[in-house]
Amino acid sequence: MKKLFLSFVVFSFLLVTGCQENSITDPISSQSPNKVQSNSGIVTQGSVPLQGILEVQGSDNLFYTIEGNIDYTHELIFVDPIPPAQQYHVKLNLSTNAILAGGNDLPGNKNNTVSSESEDVFYVSPEGIYLLEKTFYLQGSFEGMVLVLRFLVTTDGVGLNSMHLAFIDNYTANKTSVQDTIIYPPLEDTMINHY
Repeated sequence: MKKLFLSFVVFSFLLVTGCQENSITDPISSQSPNKVQSNSGIVTQGSVPLQGILEVQGSDNLFYTIEGNIDYTHELIFVDPIPPAQQYHVKLNLSTNAILAGGNDLPGNKNNTVSSESEDVFYVSPEGIYLLEKTFYLQGSFEGMVLVLRFLVTTDGVGLNSMHLAFIDNYTANKTSVQDTIIYPPLEDTMINHY
C-alpha cells in the first residue's frame, strides 16, 4: 500500500509539472518582437589640432604654416548589434577651423582660412579602419588650393593620418578616397596627432 501511495504521489507530481507552461520558452519581455531597435549609439566628441608646416604638392618650395583645429562628433550607430555578425555605421561630423600663413611671402598668399563643416555616414567593421579623405577649399587663396586631410576612422574614434595642400585641379571637394573598409589592427589613441 505504501508503494501504491508513493507511486500515486510521484505520478501526480509529474502530471502537475508536465502540464505547466514551460517558462524557458516564454518571451523575455512583453514587447512586440517586430519592434525596431533604437539606432542611437555611443557618441564621442573631441578635437584634433592642426599644427605644422605644409608643402604644396605640385609646386617647388612653396610652404605654409597651419594653426587651428578640427572639432568632431563620432557617433556609433548600431545597425545590427547582436553577435556574432555585429554591424555598425559611423556618423562623423567635422567642424574645421584653421589659418594658413606663408606662401613664401607672395602677395595675396597670407592668412588663408579654412572654415567648413561636414557630415559623413559609412560602414566600419568592429576590427577595421575606414580611410576618409576630405578636401577643404582655402578661403583667400588666389591659386585655387585645397587642404587635403586623411582620417583613420574606427568604431572607437577618429584620428588624423596626414594633411597636405594641393591645387584644385587634382582634387574634388569632400571626396572619399576608399569606398570599402580596410582591415587593420584597431586604432590606438596615439594615432590622433600623427600626420
